[in-house]
Parts: sequence; C-alpha cells; structure tokens
Amino acid sequence: MKRPVFSWILPLALLMVFTLAGCSAKSAATAEQFQKAAEDAGYTVEEQDSGSIVSVQTASKDESSMTFYICNTEDEAKTAVNNLKSNLPTTDNQERVDSSYYSKYSVEDEESYYSVIRMGTTVLACAVDMEEKGSCQQVASALGY
Repeated sequence: MKRPVFSWILPLALLMVFTLAGCSAKSAATAEQFQKAAEDAGYTVEEQDSGSIVSVQTASKDESSMTFYICNTEDEAKTAVNNLKSNLPTTDNQERVDSSYYSKYSVEDEESYYSVIRMGTTVLACAVDMEEKGSCQQVASALGY
C-alpha cells in the first residue's frame, strides 16, 4: 500500500523547523551587556574617552583588564583587532578563528592569558593573569562571544 506524500513530508518539515529554530546568527553585544557581564565577574567598569569610535569601556581587577570597543564600522573593528594582535606575545599555545563577522585570537604564556575577539563592529580585548582566564572566558561567554 502506498502512503500519501504528505505522511512523510509533514514530519520532515516539522523536524527541519524545530532543528533550524535554534540556529541563529550571533549578534554583537552592547556596552551595557559588557558592563553587566564584567561586573558579574567581579570587575570594576569605567567608560573611557572613545576618541573617534563609538564607545570604549575598561573593566579592571588587580593586574587584569578587559576592554570593550564599539567601533563605527566592521573595517574599523578589524583594524583595531589587527593593532591589538600585533602587541600580543607569540607562543605555540594560541587559538585562531576568523570569518567575515566573527574573529577570535587568543594566546597564553606561563603567567598571562590574552584574547582579542571581534563580532561585527565590537571588539573584546582581555589581558589577564592566568588565574583570571576563567573570568575572561565567562565574560566572553555571557556576551555570546
């Protein structure tokens, strides 16, 4: 006996809808979201002079700091990432992800953990002691980075 076409298309369509509903594009965080995430991790956040870009916020605790930049354009954010990366140490222990909307570069040595993450027009830069690596990753995760 032949089953109607709809008896297998409908369940397949529903499966696709439910599966793809969880797939959404990442979106860039706001300055307020960064401030909340950093404060939740125990950092003190201050607004910095932003110069020609939209916003700069620095979160600090002891010798560790994180800076969140909101740039005017993605090209400006990419330039900021390249400038920040050029100041980081080079070691064998590094991670790189690069796409048109998102990029991440992290490196660590025996004492410090550094990461530079760009999403759209925003950049999150961390320079923390190894003890604070988890806090940096907590903030990045809270922002969806």
